[in-house]
Amino acid sequence: MNRIALIVLSIFIGVGAVAGGVGLIAEAGLGMDTAWLEGTPFSSYVVPGYILLIVVGGSNLLAATLLLINHEKASTFAFLAGAILTVWIVAQVAMIGLVHLLQPIYFVFGLMLMGFAYRYWVEINTRSTA
Repeated sequence: MNRIALIVLSIFIGVGAVAGGVGLIAEAGLGMDTAWLEGTPFSSYVVPGYILLIVVGGSNLLAATLLLINHEKASTFAFLAGAILTVWIVAQVAMIGLVHLLQPIYFVFGLMLMGFAYRYWVEINTRSTA
């Protein structure tokens, strides 16, 4: 059950991050207020878009792929993908503030991903030692 939850959550987060990243890059912020970027290292949403696309989206899609093929390190990568998402959200809120309901929602998704990944890791290691 944990593996299925991990796959679904990783794909959902990964696809959303890739779409959001492409939107930020192509439309330079998806119409978001550039004033939010004041005091950050970014002058536009292009670089954050690439980070969202490659780092957040890529890590989640890699985790989903490894889970689908039952790779021995899948739970580790899923945990890291969840950690990357939570760090992304914490950094985002630290830089621009809490400006959208999706920020706490995706923070919780990151925590869920880490929790499911840990439970899956325990499940696999309990099975292999029994």
